[in-house]
Amino acid sequence: MLVQKIWLPVILMVLVGTSCTIKKDVYTEPVKDLDALWRIQNVTRNSVDITQFVDSAGFRLTLSNDNTYTLSGNNIPFLVSDGTGTWSTDDPQYPYSLTFKPTDGAGSFAGSIATPASKGERTLSITFSPGCRSNTYIYTFEKVTQ
Repeated sequence: MLVQKIWLPVILMVLVGTSCTIKKDVYTEPVKDLDALWRIQNVTRNSVDITQFVDSAGFRLTLSNDNTYTLSGNNIPFLVSDGTGTWSTDDPQYPYSLTFKPTDGAGSFAGSIATPASKGERTLSITFSPGCRSNTYIYTFEKVTQ
């Protein structure tokens, strides 16, 4: 009788523990696809929205999948002034930094980035200080779709 009292709970626990399988969906962060043609959606300087004062309508940033970049359009303050070069991130899955290396060999220039999704589309925000460290710009880009 004592053996039945001990084994019955053990058998029930084993049956309950093995009869239900809980499937956990593990979310993994996707690799950030930055290669695209980007246009400026918003510009802030020192946390103040200055989009209306910056003539960025024609400014385009092309990040190609071969890690080359091209700047075209209006000449506005940006990390680099040379229109071509190479780009890289610190991590393809969790990028926090985007580095530009102009073809003129003037060194490399990095800005911190964020890649949030807005309305189902990936955006790209680049934070940098061109020249004067007391001015911090944030350019928020959206992909140009043809």
